[in-house]
Amino acid sequence: WLGDTWWMGLSTRLDWPDGFQWLAQDRIQKGFNVIQIIAGPYPDMDVWDPRGQSEAGFPFTENFASINPEHYNLADQKFAYLVESGLTPCIVGMWGYYLPQLGVDKIKRYWRYLIARYGAYPVVWCIAGEATMPYYLSENKDAEGAQQREGWTEVMRYVRDTDPFHNIITIHPTQFGRDQVSEPELLSFDMLQTGHSDLETVPNVITTVRRSLEREPPMPVVNGEVNYEGILGRAWQNIQRLCFYHTVMNGAAGHTYGANGIWQFNGDDKPYGPSPHGRAWGNTPWREAAALPGSAQLGRGAALWRTLPWWEMRPHPEWVKTSKEPDDPYGTVCAGIPERLRVIYSPMAWDAPTVLGVESSVRYTAMYFDPVKGEKIDLGEVKPDANGSWTPPLPPEVHDWLLILNAES
Repeated sequence: WLGDTWWMGLSTRLDWPDGFQWLAQDRIQKGFNVIQIIAGPYPDMDVWDPRGQSEAGFPFTENFASINPEHYNLADQKFAYLVESGLTPCIVGMWGYYLPQLGVDKIKRYWRYLIARYGAYPVVWCIAGEATMPYYLSENKDAEGAQQREGWTEVMRYVRDTDPFHNIITIHPTQFGRDQVSEPELLSFDMLQTGHSDLETVPNVITTVRRSLEREPPMPVVNGEVNYEGILGRAWQNIQRLCFYHTVMNGAAGHTYGANGIWQFNGDDKPYGPSPHGRAWGNTPWREAAALPGSAQLGRGAALWRTLPWWEMRPHPEWVKTSKEPDDPYGTVCAGIPERLRVIYSPMAWDAPTVLGVESSVRYTAMYFDPVKGEKIDLGEVKPDANGSWTPPLPPEVHDWLLILNAES
């Protein structure tokens, strides 16, 4: 799972067909396979904010009296294009804070409508976004948060019981998806949100992924939102790589990228502007944001990961020497399969990583992978000392690198 974040992609802020199709092809070429996109009312606005309209208006008629089918006639074309192009839509029903306004019964009917229109596609259902977070300016946040948790649980159970195609189901959280509902066993996987504070967020990425994988009931983990590239004028490509590799090295099944400018689709002369709290996250035009280097670099990382038996890999901190704390963004981390594979990520390769406990019964060959350029450097046979320790030659430049040891068959 390498996702991209198009929250407002059904609105007029992303023009159809030219802009929508161009961006889809750009993401395919870079290696993305999932698009997170909202089918109903959007975040960072009130429900009738004109920024949330499609060419056919809003998803609902006034006062949520009924669904606006013309909005979904247009959405049909866009979802069909994604699927036919090989991209899986992760369809978010709406943002979580609308539940108190609509009520559970109307939202169930709305989800029945989405299932009828899109359930036969290979889709992922994301029941709501930031499901338990009340509206930004709410004066009754505790009560609304509790109401939303129980309400979205009931909706999720309804979707699971109603969808005849048994599509994958998750929910977009404030941190852990499983904490957004009272019955986490309804989830197919735990979607995470781990923060937008640049380097300061990376320790939370590490600990949140690890904590999720340790919790019951066990389920796959995807980091669904973290550090949009360029948000608040930071979180550039080096931070994108740190978040991606720390996510997958610690056992997650996927990662979703985001670029500030794309999630809200800023126009060249029509920036999104302020959210309800009064500040703007950044007004970079979406086509400019699409060219930010982090998206291509994560695509190279996902391409590498797809060549590995990643679902069998487990963290093995004992296989590599490090002086850093377990949640240090620049700490060297290792994952792999005993006697088969070792993958070591060095977030700051000033020195070459020292591999420990290399099995004497296994003949490994090694290579470096450059997460910036996607290039591989063959290092030949691994020749550990009598204690099973081996240090490779230095990589050619100082930035982050992956060292990969493969057992010869």
